[in-house]
Amino acid sequence: MKIYIRHEANSSVLELTRRLSARGVNVTAGRQGPEEPVDWWIEWGAGRESHSAVAQRLFNVRAVASPATDFDTVEKVLQKNHLQALLGEDSSRWPFSAWPKEYLIYLWDSRVVAVQRKVLITQQLRDLLPNKSVAPAFHWVEQLTPWEEERMVSTAIRALHCLSIDFGRVHLGVNRSRGPIILGIDPAPVVRKRLAQAYAEAIATSVREWQEKSSVTIGSDPEFMLSLVPGRRMVPASRFFPRTGTVGCDNRRAFGASDDLPLAEVRPAPAENAVEALRQLRNVLNEANRLCPYANIAWVTGSEPYPGYPTGGHIHFGGLQPNSRLIRALDQYLALPLLYLENPETAARRRQFYGALGDFRVKPHGFEYRTPGSWLASPETAWIALHLAAVVAQHYRRMERWDFLLPEVQEAFYGGKRKALMPFLRQTLLDLVALDDSETMRLLTQRIWTMAEEGGYVQEDVDIRRAWKLPVGIHRYRYVPRPRYSISWLGGSANRI
Repeated sequence: MKIYIRHEANSSVLELTRRLSARGVNVTAGRQGPEEPVDWWIEWGAGRESHSAVAQRLFNVRAVASPATDFDTVEKVLQKNHLQALLGEDSSRWPFSAWPKEYLIYLWDSRVVAVQRKVLITQQLRDLLPNKSVAPAFHWVEQLTPWEEERMVSTAIRALHCLSIDFGRVHLGVNRSRGPIILGIDPAPVVRKRLAQAYAEAIATSVREWQEKSSVTIGSDPEFMLSLVPGRRMVPASRFFPRTGTVGCDNRRAFGASDDLPLAEVRPAPAENAVEALRQLRNVLNEANRLCPYANIAWVTGSEPYPGYPTGGHIHFGGLQPNSRLIRALDQYLALPLLYLENPETAARRRQFYGALGDFRVKPHGFEYRTPGSWLASPETAWIALHLAAVVAQHYRRMERWDFLLPEVQEAFYGGKRKALMPFLRQTLLDLVALDDSETMRLLTQRIWTMAEEGGYVQEDVDIRRAWKLPVGIHRYRYVPRPRYSISWLGGSANRI
């Protein structure tokens, strides 16, 4: 594989090039362009447009906006993706002049390369130091805490993803009450010595994974909720299902001081194809029906069956590591078509908190894609989701389209504006048929397009057991509300209600 790195005159890329060559990577660098076609084109600089015909993959060639100059556009895009940002020199726009902690997170292709952390020295610590003029500085971090992995790293990766940036440095500040704040994004960080070595290792690993043809498995953990009929009162899933196992509960608790877990979750075994994945899912649903067979409890699903309780349709990929091309392909060829199965109103509410573009979580077996809402309404919707996931896993190297490069497309996605996204859906479905010209794909894409044209979507108040043809028992569940506790700091510690 041949790699070309285009850089600016004062770039530090030559050190990176030397370290890549020492690792056996065929890499060249320059300020103009390669003399012959290459496999990867890496833009380490201003991000000038390149022709896609010259390389299989392009890194940092196209971005939503320049994070170095177009602060307003970048902040709006980040805000639309539920990320807080304070870019530029005008710090008066934020009520803090100093941050308790700051991070410099270096990323390559949706993975962490290195992390630096700076901790504010409080006045109490200054009094104990012999050198009173010492100033806090960034230090390399060898091991991140689980909180830093979950919040800081996730924020940095999603920030680059929504801006269509493949690698770079994200500067984060931590505010105790508001969480991570993005203070700067550099798509061409200076790489010398230790950082050059870290980037060389990450790029070499990325090259090796791109060339490997490992077997991929498809898994899932879609969620649903329980509804008492008549009256449609929410029944916590923890009344019937354990926390762990193939049928269990999500860890999110019910509102209020309660131990109830409202969301049920089915976790079928991973499968090598969509047909087997659907069969495994049906088996687990039968097990869930054995635990909750009551006639007066409906199983409901969708984007948000109850206000404030969004349900997810997470899909797991085993034997496959996340990279920017793969995550964008999942946005384009999985999340976008599945949008037309959701209720637009509740889907828009759900995406205010969950289901952002490019939302994934690394797992021991691979990774979990978390953007779609629950697609458990029927065997047809489950088949569409699982089959599209399998196709993306197989063909993502050839999937270059990512229409979310346009900020207005991102806005339409989060707002559930189906009509505005119809032209992009049509081209997406045509791409899928061109990649997989099977009768199954033709029927699947035709079904999605028909639902889009007719404005249909999954009903969130219908018992999904009937669509799955699960036997409904004759017994009725007697719902007894459990006591909750209202915590008060005035006149007592807790009052039962």
